[in-house]
Amino acid sequence: MRKTHLTIIYFCICSIFNAQLKSDKNFNSCDFKPLVNQNLNFSKSSFDTIAYNTFDDVTDWTISAPNLQGQWEVVTSTPADVVNYMAAMASSTASDGFAVFNGIQYLLNASVDFQDAAIELNDTLDLSNYPSVTLEFEQMYRAFNYDKTFVELSTDYGTTWTSIELNDQVTTNDPAIQELVGINISSYVGGQQGVKIRFRWTSDSDDDSFGSGYAWLIDDLKVTVPPENDIQNVSSWIFGENSGGAEYGRTPISQVEQNYFIGSSVYNYGSIDQTNVVSNGNFTGATTITSSTTGSLIASDSTEVIESLNPVNFSVGNYTGSVTVTSMGDTLGSGNFDDNTYLRNFEITNDIYSLDGLGNHPADYEAIGSLGSNSWSDASDGLVCGTYYPLIQEEILNSVRAYITSSTEAQSEVILYILDSLSFAGGLFSNSLFTSELYTVTAQDVNNGYIDIAVANNIGWDPINNTSTWENVTLGIGGYYAAIELYSGGNTYDIRILDDNTVGQPAWSSAIWYPAPTSTFYSNGNAFAIRMNFGASVDLVENSANKLRVFPNPSKEFVNIKLENNLPSELILMDISGKIILKKIFTNSLNINLSNLNNGIYFLSVANNSQIITERVNVIK
Repeated sequence: MRKTHLTIIYFCICSIFNAQLKSDKNFNSCDFKPLVNQNLNFSKSSFDTIAYNTFDDVTDWTISAPNLQGQWEVVTSTPADVVNYMAAMASSTASDGFAVFNGIQYLLNASVDFQDAAIELNDTLDLSNYPSVTLEFEQMYRAFNYDKTFVELSTDYGTTWTSIELNDQVTTNDPAIQELVGINISSYVGGQQGVKIRFRWTSDSDDDSFGSGYAWLIDDLKVTVPPENDIQNVSSWIFGENSGGAEYGRTPISQVEQNYFIGSSVYNYGSIDQTNVVSNGNFTGATTITSSTTGSLIASDSTEVIESLNPVNFSVGNYTGSVTVTSMGDTLGSGNFDDNTYLRNFEITNDIYSLDGLGNHPADYEAIGSLGSNSWSDASDGLVCGTYYPLIQEEILNSVRAYITSSTEAQSEVILYILDSLSFAGGLFSNSLFTSELYTVTAQDVNNGYIDIAVANNIGWDPINNTSTWENVTLGIGGYYAAIELYSGGNTYDIRILDDNTVGQPAWSSAIWYPAPTSTFYSNGNAFAIRMNFGASVDLVENSANKLRVFPNPSKEFVNIKLENNLPSELILMDISGKIILKKIFTNSLNINLSNLNNGIYFLSVANNSQIITERVNVIK
């Protein structure tokens, strides 16, 4: 697979993170929250049905000439490879036929060329008596990298076409969605004759091996007259005034801001303009937070943001909330009020800071993805997943917890970095405030579903008592990434970090650093489940008899190994692919020559009857 498109250019990141995001700008949600344009996924209460087709007769449709790879089909059962990767089509009339573009068959062949395929309704529609028109259909869809999906409309009997892109908010590799789609197409074809309709799939790849996608399945096409009054709450939010639009699932009470934006993105699906549009928010927990905001007129087939900045008085606890929108014609009790409310849950904690809200989201809202060492073929070792945390008060960072998938394998390895935003955006990991030792994931970690890494530096060693004293890291006011670097030994032991896809987040809130040869920062747009835990650990004293010391590190030529336990030990030096470069038996100390190695990262493992310890070694010449 290929990495996602959206690359954040370094100088843009620098401007966003100016002074670690210590800005007095009030960010508007329009700048950050994804607004669904017209592909709204709600059941509709409509009036007259103008046209209806269930794909029960293949002769009703014209399928474009076969592309080099990819053609539509009208079938009565879901292709087996689509079922395997997406599940079966679940529309109410699937048994009598539906359309499918099956991209999986070409993806599995790993030999994919540019695809462009359409399926067109043969009927020509006369809508001259219908100034307001909606298009409805049922779909199942799963996104992959470069594929795009369109409804295309013509008002000159198919001579020219206007494209409406669908599913553009769907995240690559998210689970398949089965839904009813409604599109207000009045501005395109309302009051026109000679109207034609078709569906089109394209893929545009710069790499022939990864241009295709999963599949797009369509059934039960309807052209209807829309209801007069139907506004929809496309998305709602609650986020801090200076958070840049990021909605944190768990916020420590020390990091709560004084004011929060509460609002909605409201779409007018109805055929007439709506006035007196109001967004009412209510959040109940240890305290109660309410808001009421009145917006301007929302024209038919258009979207507006309605939000306000509200003082808050949070206390520690879980909060359940809703934001409901109403208008002069769409109020509680009306026939189209089923899509006017959006739910939002979050938590105010004593010491846990998480961008993700996994475990707290409303029922049926939670959407979970993951990224890891097997997400891309050339990123099996060295992929970095990071989550951003702004601090408005100084904190002591105790540890970081990263949630992993059940498919993660024991013996995979990670390194934790704590670094400021500019260093992360620039890939300057050597500037980290804290870098952990290489951590080996255990079977118990996989069973738990998470790994915990302590954040503490060695501040002294007592040679008499053979002990080391450790101190947690203090983070000042500013912005920091908790970043996990993943190693799988060339996909031998893969590891994946959970990614909360429930709430669309600003692109920089969680991101990845892609390893060489690209060495590039990419946005994520979701929320990696990498959480900070605040509060000092007490008596961080460690017996160092079994402590492995590797120095100097980084090294140009020689590196010293010390393990003061008087046990015969075996040293193994490997490159990042797992290839063994050197084996040695030693007791307590050893000096090895690295001068014949290329620049890069190597792993040094020491094993004896007491333990197995692995350290990362950087060779820099």
